[in-house]
Amino acid sequence: MAKPTRIFFVADLHGSAICWRKFINAATTYRADFLLVGGDIAAKTLTPVFEESDGWSASIEGQRLSAASLTELDHLEESLRDSATVPFRTTRSAWEELIVTPGKLDEVFERCSLVELRRWLEWARQRIGDGAARLCLGLGNDDLTSMEAVIEADEFAELTDRKVLRIDDHHELLTLPYSNPTPWKTHRELPEDEIARHIEEDLARVERPESVVFNLHVPPHGTALDRAPNLTADLTKVMAPGGETQLVHVGSTAVRAALEQHHPLLSLHGHIHESRGITTFQRTVSMNCGSAYTEGALLGALVDITEDEVKSAILTSG
Repeated sequence: MAKPTRIFFVADLHGSAICWRKFINAATTYRADFLLVGGDIAAKTLTPVFEESDGWSASIEGQRLSAASLTELDHLEESLRDSATVPFRTTRSAWEELIVTPGKLDEVFERCSLVELRRWLEWARQRIGDGAARLCLGLGNDDLTSMEAVIEADEFAELTDRKVLRIDDHHELLTLPYSNPTPWKTHRELPEDEIARHIEEDLARVERPESVVFNLHVPPHGTALDRAPNLTADLTKVMAPGGETQLVHVGSTAVRAALEQHHPLLSLHGHIHESRGITTFQRTVSMNCGSAYTEGALLGALVDITEDEVKSAILTSG
């Protein structure tokens, strides 16, 4: 019997450099053949690192960080990256001008995010670029479309988006790098009919639909994989009578319909950080790896697949 292909899947790293390092190191730890990111790689925030008379300073979550030398500055910026934010060296006057100039902060954030992505890819290439494991990256609703070109230009990493990617001799990967609409109106959201169209168009290019692996950023609606806090119009959490946060289903109806109709071998999801779990749609094993990036914890899914079977599927943390 042929050796199973081992996939290690994560999603929603949101700029956490420590989670990225754990993910790349997992290639060796888990002896993975295929390292897969299911979207939302980019950080959500940019943190200014101000030039001061005696060095540099930055503030994060109410804590002031300082550096008196270039070595200390490097450590400060690495601490910010591990806290899932993008450091940006500037002066206080330049920062004040930046935040009042329409569009400029977005430009700086995008430019710095692409620099950080290149740093991540270079680190990965140094660690696992010998070809022992493939590194495949998909984007999500919080990611910038300009990130596609950075990944495409890399000598080692592979972009999963806008193509059907072959995993091995028996399996192909179909990726959906979007979500259904969210209250945050993020970069890459689509109505349900567009999500359905993308899935169907890509499936038409799959050679063996019965063995395909879905890498769909948004999970299926109405399952244990898509429960998130109910929010009001001003993004305030709705509380249940007992005092706990009220949860509602926020996944994609189009994704659920695709799973029920096409029965892929495996379906991997992220997007809803709180809904880590495993469920099934007849023969399909469907997983949401969850995310704890704010804590620096890497949540993942480790899956072994053979030609026509999911041999094992477990959720990991570390």
